[in-house]
Amino acid sequence: MILKKFSNKFKKRLVKRVEIKKYFFKEQNLLFEFELSNFFTLKKSIKAEFLINEETHPLNNELVKSNRLIVTVPQHLLALVTSSSSMQLTINNKKIWITEHELYKAGDFQEAILIGNKFLSTKVKRNIIVNNRFADFYFMETPIESRIQSVQYDVLSLSLDLPDATEEASAKIELYAFNNFQFRILTGTKDAEKNIIVFSDFSEMAAGLWRMFIHVDNKLYPLNLMKPFDEPFSSYHHQLQILSRNSVFYLELIPHSVKIESLSIEEKQNYEYLVSLALSDGNTGFEYSLLVDEPKSGMLKSYPLKRQNERLQTRLPIKDLLENLFVKRFFLVEHSEEPKVYRFSLDKQLLNGTTTHYKVVSNSQFVKLRFYRRKDLSLGLAMTQAKLKKSIHEVNDFQIQGVIGSIEEFIGSKAYLMIEDRLSQDSLQVPITGEFTVDLNSLDLMGIKSKDKTVLDLFVVIENGSGEIIRKEKIRYNKARYKKDNYYSYKKQYDDQGNEHHFMITTTPFNNVKVESFTIRSHVKIPVDVEAKDENIWLMGERTNTAQDNGIVFFKWLQENTSIESYYVIEEDSSDYEHIKHIPNVLIFGSDKHFEIAFKAKVLLGTHDLENILPYKPARGFFGYEETVKIFLQHGVLGRKNVEYHKKNYDMPFDLFIVSSDPEKQVIVMDEMGYEDHEVAATGLARFDKLIQVNPPKDILLMPTWRDWINTDEQFLKSEYFLAYANLIQNEKLLGLLEEYNVNINFYPHYRAQDYFQSEIENMHERIKFIPLGSQTVQQLLIDHALLITDYSSVSFDFTLLNKPVVYYHFDVDRFFRKGILRPIEETFIGGIGTYEEELVTIIEDRIKSNFANFEYEITGIIKHQDQQNSRRIYDEVQKLIEVKKTTKV
Repeated sequence: MILKKFSNKFKKRLVKRVEIKKYFFKEQNLLFEFELSNFFTLKKSIKAEFLINEETHPLNNELVKSNRLIVTVPQHLLALVTSSSSMQLTINNKKIWITEHELYKAGDFQEAILIGNKFLSTKVKRNIIVNNRFADFYFMETPIESRIQSVQYDVLSLSLDLPDATEEASAKIELYAFNNFQFRILTGTKDAEKNIIVFSDFSEMAAGLWRMFIHVDNKLYPLNLMKPFDEPFSSYHHQLQILSRNSVFYLELIPHSVKIESLSIEEKQNYEYLVSLALSDGNTGFEYSLLVDEPKSGMLKSYPLKRQNERLQTRLPIKDLLENLFVKRFFLVEHSEEPKVYRFSLDKQLLNGTTTHYKVVSNSQFVKLRFYRRKDLSLGLAMTQAKLKKSIHEVNDFQIQGVIGSIEEFIGSKAYLMIEDRLSQDSLQVPITGEFTVDLNSLDLMGIKSKDKTVLDLFVVIENGSGEIIRKEKIRYNKARYKKDNYYSYKKQYDDQGNEHHFMITTTPFNNVKVESFTIRSHVKIPVDVEAKDENIWLMGERTNTAQDNGIVFFKWLQENTSIESYYVIEEDSSDYEHIKHIPNVLIFGSDKHFEIAFKAKVLLGTHDLENILPYKPARGFFGYEETVKIFLQHGVLGRKNVEYHKKNYDMPFDLFIVSSDPEKQVIVMDEMGYEDHEVAATGLARFDKLIQVNPPKDILLMPTWRDWINTDEQFLKSEYFLAYANLIQNEKLLGLLEEYNVNINFYPHYRAQDYFQSEIENMHERIKFIPLGSQTVQQLLIDHALLITDYSSVSFDFTLLNKPVVYYHFDVDRFFRKGILRPIEETFIGGIGTYEEELVTIIEDRIKSNFANFEYEITGIIKHQDQQNSRRIYDEVQKLIEVKKTTKV
């Protein structure tokens, strides 16, 4: 073990490193300084490049004393940055990862840079990324002079040398505070007699360094501070320091902190923790309370602290802590005329003197609690529920073999394998323990099917002694070889009426086991030669229950403009079916006519997998599927989430993959997903043809996407996802803005989240309108709104194409892209990005006050063709493909 540690340390010392230390201006150029480590060659070939809009610009660089590298970026290059650019380093013909030096982390080098009319932010992520994060604002170079008149608790009074036109303007003055990635709006009240502006609420400001601008006539002027001002002042959360750097006005916010001399945490018999602490300064002149903050849910709970022998004590009910298993932070609140909230400042050894790890029973299962010292030296609490160990390790002859462990973590409970219909949730349960084998042949799978074509999911369920389900989790196959158009085991079974029921054991992209099933009714006529296909018959669709996307638009275009015998398939009980059932060649999913056309159609076109348009399994050996031409019409613009349409995921991949731009084709579909040049066409999406804005819209559309890690009702209601949006639509400042500006938010959750939000959020504010699934098409919703709030949905590109602003809520960005992101966030998220609720509301506020003006971004790298000819291009590409296939076959 000692040798291994030594070996790892030795290897670490040999790793080549390039660390950024700082940046600075010199003669109108921006210089970056790097430190090089472990480059042992005397001569170093160094190349520095700046990438702007796919163009590469060489940069001058100078190596000083073999390990100090200075790279110069001319100001005229920075002025060309429209959205995102990057600096890359190549040393000795190898591209080098750039990391942050300790001096960079500790300094103020992450503040943004004002270049001309742009405010550019920087970050280090393998390269130096330069973002025009605030492209929607027009920054002026000419500063406005300011002077601090006075400060007091949560109040800043200053005088400004405003332009004459502003003197007669509204009594309200807005300061915009920017740091590298965020901005906040401070609204001040003007005292005309004293020519002083008073700002009195800093509650939404976060810790860090903020550069101050004043908003005048839709322009932002930087503030200069004419006289230094050294007197700090306080708000509830921070100490505020006014800084002047080369006369530039900054506000630095530093969280209040209190040194803790001793701390003890003791579990009591009445399901409480006794928390006892002593402050190092001994200040007990005020009343205090302990604040428990759960950042992911927005929950705040306060517990009064009582004095006991010069210590402060309170009791925390365990049930309160276990309400959500999110990380919690603890703060000390001082109740005085100038109330303050303090972070704990804990010495490294302070928690050694008390118990920090506990194991408790909650909902019939063990939960581990760990009090710990956070990176910011404050006190935190992490909670971990019992891990349910389970897997399937063999699938054969329609039997599954697996193992379940850790059942002892669930008090008085039993485990079952549940096979559940995805739609109706009708299910079968088989008891399992330890190593288990379940023979699916012996189960009445036909009895739980809700439709002829359906999916049965497999779960492990833990049921407590009272018969309540306390855990329900999907189970994985640890030998999975994921293919969408294949299966591990198959059986065919007949019912009493002679109908054929086909069952296939398959897996999801996450290797979760499921059973797919389709039925062929006894009266359906199967052709003698199922391999004979008609190239003039095209079958298309979207999801089985929708007609709102590229599928329906392309179908209508084909009917109006070609002689193709085109068919659109949709389920009869879908609300969208009612809107299109009058159109010729609309097929009911699973009908006799659907089977007839599916057996004959040469061309299959889907916005999702072809499962959605065929009444049987799209796999080799099923009714000539291998003889069809497969077109992926696409349902969005790729470049964000790593979707599962990779070529490797199919035995028979798509013959043609539709995209919206050349970068999407090359970088995503070819380089990442493995398709060849001739298999991808940058035609644009069919639905873009119908994106035409006629009347000026007014309201806001809130349209979040789904989270693929949520599988059960319990997971949803306790998820950060549900809590984030539930809190947002009840945010008091946001509701106040909606009232003030007479604006509504129309909330259209993802189809899998609709029922949860509609049933769980009671008494929505009258300005929040819930839109039921299917009541309007997504395309019409996009046209009818002035601002879109989403998180990661690709419908944002449609909105941008309409030249309207999009605001993104990225509260869980790391988890959402845990499997990787296809293109950097700044390249495809075109608009304002809020990481926290307060930041998001600030961006929304700015857009409302700007009369919903769009952000200024170049989108040709995202959407190549900005016309109404996308369907025509798709048709031409499909026809070319058919001709090529005919020629190849001959």
